[in-house]
Amino acid sequence: MYKKMAALLLAVALLCGCAAQVTVQRIPAELPKAESPAATPTPEPTPTFTEEQKKYGSASLLSEPTVLVSVFLNDAAHGLTWDEADRTAAVQQTRMAVDWITAQAESYGVMPDLICDRTEDGSNAALTRSYLVQSAMRGGEDSDESTAFIEEMDALCESLAADSRLAVYGTRHIGFLFYLPISGTSFTMAHYADDGEYFYYEYSCLYRHDAYTDGERESPATYAHEILHLFGAPDLYEGSGDPYVDRALIDYVAETYPDDIMVSTYEDDGTSRFDVITKEISPLTAYCLGLTDTCPELEQFPLLTQVEPGVFRRELTADTSDETADAWPGAVAA
Repeated sequence: MYKKMAALLLAVALLCGCAAQVTVQRIPAELPKAESPAATPTPEPTPTFTEEQKKYGSASLLSEPTVLVSVFLNDAAHGLTWDEADRTAAVQQTRMAVDWITAQAESYGVMPDLICDRTEDGSNAALTRSYLVQSAMRGGEDSDESTAFIEEMDALCESLAADSRLAVYGTRHIGFLFYLPISGTSFTMAHYADDGEYFYYEYSCLYRHDAYTDGERESPATYAHEILHLFGAPDLYEGSGDPYVDRALIDYVAETYPDDIMVSTYEDDGTSRFDVITKEISPLTAYCLGLTDTCPELEQFPLLTQVEPGVFRRELTADTSDETADAWPGAVAA
């Protein structure tokens, strides 16, 4: 997940769906035939947000009804597009990720209402769109997308959020899933409480192919991982940008909750599965998401008491020791 500064500067910490593996990025040799992209939208005027919205961003708590709008990005000029088969697969994997999140939340007594395209091929015109992207897409293992790309996605979010067709779903919470037709490491742009009214709309960038698995398709587990970032789930592996996720907690989670989806989206042998998601939402991640009001780790890791479910912050509160605060100076790339 990239961190976003209210000063309109791109200072980022990448919350991605996997731990690093050494491999070679490969983009498919044959590119699919272009589909007809939608017209480039014109951003609407920035609305006025309540103090609660400024804190949470567009996707609040997992327990709140939330619309997930899927957008397939195309760059026909460079042959980077989505064909029907790959688009259908991505829609179905998104639905699998949403159903898995719902089942996991229900195990904690919470009934989420994540509204996504339930058609087989992404034919719901309100919830699944195509968009002709103007900025170059980079991808790769670092997924170092340009400032121009990020700004274009921010503007696209504003425009799509104003679409009257979404009003039928009766919710003010919304998140966006952008599908990039290249190889990369998926990431999420989440709103931070520090941002206030800026960078309000939250979105995940999901690549067609996983840069760490030799060109294999991105997995539904990665989709679920990134969607959970929208609701406040932190990365729990080395390189996490969250100030309360330190080395001691990372080691503890690796030992105690090795199957937590915020630790890794891969199987034990480093492969991905596409028929089922074998991971779990651990009690610790459930606490960060607000699915439960406590977790067994609070006494052992007192920094967790500063977690506000569903809310990302760049800094710990004033009573945090200087030593801990200095360990996380600004943005860190994972």
